[in-house]
Amino acid sequence: MAIEVFRHRTAIGRSALSLPVKVLFQAGLVNDETSFLDYGCGRGDDIKFLKELGIPATGWDPYFNPETSQLKNCDVVNLGFVLNVIENEQERIEVLKSAFELTNHCLSVAVMLESQNDTTATVPHKDGQITTRQTFQKYYNQTELESQLAESLKVSPIAAAPGVFFIFKDETLEQDFLLKRQLGIIQDYEPQDLLSKVNEKKEKTEQVLRLNQNLAKHILNFARKPELRELPRYFRQQLEKSGVSYRRIFSTASQTITESELNEAVILKKEQLSLFFAMYLFSTRPKYKSLSAGLQKDVKLHYGTMKDLEIKAKNLLFSLGNSDLLYSDSQQAERGSLGYCDGNKFIFHSKNQSKIPLRLRGIMAIAERLSGKIDDVDLIKIHIESKKVSYLTVEKFNGSPLPRILSRVIVDFRDNKILNFDHTKGGKVKTVYLKSRFMRQEDPNYKIQKEFDELILKSFDFDFSGEGPGFSEFATALFKSKIAPPSYKN
Repeated sequence: MAIEVFRHRTAIGRSALSLPVKVLFQAGLVNDETSFLDYGCGRGDDIKFLKELGIPATGWDPYFNPETSQLKNCDVVNLGFVLNVIENEQERIEVLKSAFELTNHCLSVAVMLESQNDTTATVPHKDGQITTRQTFQKYYNQTELESQLAESLKVSPIAAAPGVFFIFKDETLEQDFLLKRQLGIIQDYEPQDLLSKVNEKKEKTEQVLRLNQNLAKHILNFARKPELRELPRYFRQQLEKSGVSYRRIFSTASQTITESELNEAVILKKEQLSLFFAMYLFSTRPKYKSLSAGLQKDVKLHYGTMKDLEIKAKNLLFSLGNSDLLYSDSQQAERGSLGYCDGNKFIFHSKNQSKIPLRLRGIMAIAERLSGKIDDVDLIKIHIESKKVSYLTVEKFNGSPLPRILSRVIVDFRDNKILNFDHTKGGKVKTVYLKSRFMRQEDPNYKIQKEFDELILKSFDFDFSGEGPGFSEFATALFKSKIAPPSYKN
């Protein structure tokens, strides 16, 4: 007996942008000058939110919005959580190719991952499962999705986030996205925040001050004068509203940068370029003429020739497999109060990622290449011997001396796997112990935490390596010793 599948029942209502559309927006790939098509838009909430942001967005869905006139070529096409609800494998490939054919610049594809499968009452069906609501779900792993995209579209997809890949038809746009992501100049605010900011009326002096501060940061990121078109779209929009010329704002912003800051920026930029091209060498050998104008300018300014940069990039790439060098870099980072060495692991706060030694940033770049950017994490562990990176999300990291670990994402290089663990289930509490190891000394609560950690080490004989003692055992010992966790300053 044939099983009837109701695909439209998988469409959910959203109170915010979906993950793939949010990443597209924050990367500047979707803006008020780009056309956008949500292929399989469901109830259309992403379209609604984008239109509120002033972005010309359209959507098509075979059930909720079947008007075929919406199926026209657009700069950016989103195929978000569509492939995983199609029970026919050949149809998935046809849908994928159709979406790609409608794409001018960038196609985004998002699916549900195996680690997101928390259903129990399901029936196996083909390569997925049928739910109690008579819907089909196929849960992918990251490598499987990447392979399907590469084989079906004959392209090299780029991991943008777990379960999300971007496929570029515009090589310059692809380079721009990768470099901006590495430089950390992707928009770092929530799209919802922009709506309120658009309507705020601020004094011109405040606008100019904010523009000066933002541009100074961008100058240091580029380690040179950036062309206006190279800057994030939100900055250009703010500049236009201010009525101040770019020449004037650059003149005032550059005067706030000290010589030592600029020298440090140049060193960091050279490292970033060598790392960027080291990652490029994984798949292809880039040609100077194929680089964007901005990258050509960077190569010429900081390295002179492409050949010199390639030598540097290759040496860096080979060194990432040298455990002795990675241990040495970890110890160096620990001496600089950037993290903590725990046996064969280096653990650090995510805020320090741009400051850790280059080779360790290289390991992080490989993890990002496999998984895309993983947001909303507090602590990161680099497993030097087992070739893994763990991302930990912690509850109230800044507000508790014994914060609870909520979830963990592990990117495994050897098996090309991404594993997700929810530590709020099962009743077993996992805790960050000796938190001062991951705090900055200028933090107003560092001294309080440090004293508490030293008291714990002095009072108990627990082994705090790895995950440390079980929380129940630890809490019982605290209670018996009448040691209470300290209160933080507000």
